[in-house]
Amino acid sequence: MKKSALLLLMLISSFGFAQQFTEAFQSQVKKAQQAHQIPAISVNLITPDSIFSFINGKVRTAKKARIPQDAKFHLGSNSKAITAFIAKHLSEQGIINWDTRFFQLFPELENSSNPAYLDITLGQLLSHNAGINAYTKGADLEKFNTLKGSTSEKRYAFTQEILKEKPSDPGTYSNAGYVLAALMLEKSTEKPFKTLLDETMNALDLDYFVGFPNKENDTNPWGHINSKGTLTALGPDHEYKLPAYMSSAGDIAMNSQDYARFLQLHLQGLLGKDNFLEAEVYQELHFGLNNYAYGWGNISKNGHQISYHDGSAGTYYCHVVVFPHKEIAVAIMANTATKDAVNAIYTLQKSISDNPENVTE
Repeated sequence: MKKSALLLLMLISSFGFAQQFTEAFQSQVKKAQQAHQIPAISVNLITPDSIFSFINGKVRTAKKARIPQDAKFHLGSNSKAITAFIAKHLSEQGIINWDTRFFQLFPELENSSNPAYLDITLGQLLSHNAGINAYTKGADLEKFNTLKGSTSEKRYAFTQEILKEKPSDPGTYSNAGYVLAALMLEKSTEKPFKTLLDETMNALDLDYFVGFPNKENDTNPWGHINSKGTLTALGPDHEYKLPAYMSSAGDIAMNSQDYARFLQLHLQGLLGKDNFLEAEVYQELHFGLNNYAYGWGNISKNGHQISYHDGSAGTYYCHVVVFPHKEIAVAIMANTATKDAVNAIYTLQKSISDNPENVTE
């Protein structure tokens, strides 16, 4: 069967089996929101052929407006799984592969770069094994505020400076590494990363936005921070945002249904079913390396492999865990990332994953 036909069948299946959580579990979610100051939340249980969702709450604190059911949430670093997904799709087409060296594509940067980076590859960048420094704090990026040009030109200029630095230890989690990876994808395809995102999402029939979702539409959830003990919403015009060249590392937003469908592709693949990518590719993305593969962290618990990823730029939170042995994935998104809210999100995830049959109708 052709890949396009497989994908079409998968999409039809997803829509045909959308279901709800029990009223008791929905009540548990609402109580958690109230107790832990979570203005808006999206809770999702994904199986190979069904998606259970509960989306509840307000666009922002101090206002009564409810979030729409198609509201987008910010994925933060869970965007990395999308970047790795695109890279693997290009690899399947023979355009680039995990072993492609960075300086094969950018030989002009070799002389000005630290020799320690000479042999770094796309796979090492996507698995945080290239020794690229972390750049996980907003303050780290302030020195790049004066970069000029298009997003791709800024990505290139950022990379030039990053490669002059002393490397970190292999295994250091790096947002900057995913900027370099996106630059490699751009060079190998002669297309901006945004175009690659568009092409992939259009092929999957998934909606997305680059940036905080309320900057696309103010009816989407507004991100919140804890300001002197008070949960404060950041409006669409607030100055805080991620640099556009960081989109591949952590700046994609999606609505719950479409994000769940993206995760469903992964779950199906891990269970041996080909769809947009070959089944064995999903195994590599999630478990190809111990601890962190390509866009996914992983652990072994009681003899079972589990993959996961969390993402946050400080104002939203996204938590995903995939349990292939249980044939489920759980995704929870919120428009706050306080410690209390994150603890509540983890508790809700455990309530679902421990006994999924008890929370679904």
